[in-house]
Amino acid sequence: MRNVIAVLVCTLALGAVPAGAAQVTRQGTTVTVRGLIGSGDDLAFEQAAPQGSYRTVVLSSPGAGEGGLPAAIAMARSIRAAGASTVVNASGSLCGSACTLLFAAGAQRYYVGGERIAEGVRAKGQSGLGFHQARSPRGTAQMASVYSEMGASAGADLSSRSPFETLYYISGATALSTGIATSLKRP
Repeated sequence: MRNVIAVLVCTLALGAVPAGAAQVTRQGTTVTVRGLIGSGDDLAFEQAAPQGSYRTVVLSSPGAGEGGLPAAIAMARSIRAAGASTVVNASGSLCGSACTLLFAAGAQRYYVGGERIAEGVRAKGQSGLGFHQARSPRGTAQMASVYSEMGASAGADLSSRSPFETLYYISGATALSTGIATSLKRP
């Protein structure tokens, strides 16, 4: 009976632990988010980077996995509330799908090397900022609402240029002209 209770306690405890997939680290006032954003990663983000403890968020993520969109939205809101800057190194990092919500949340948004990105629809996994429609119309509407909330409503238009299976990568010129990015240079 004791073993059964122990197993139940462990199962309940494990079930309460967020099953996030992104790696969130902080060094000084810089937070880095790498990997696929999953359910519970917003909690990992808040634990690694309590409000007011960071000024810059470096992003390298293909976006949200199944069920990760709410976590990405919460992370974007946290970044926005902190007044932090966001950075994507277009030469070596992908910030696609829901990761673009985090990027758009930055008070200053640095798309470093974005001038080298050829604009257009391509397969996922390349570097740069990549937009697409969500898996469902509801998800696409949620993302459009968050882009607007972050002051980057052009993100919704850019997302409409590609179906879920691909990404619409944007050039540095488009990033600047739409207000998605505020600079193509390092902070």
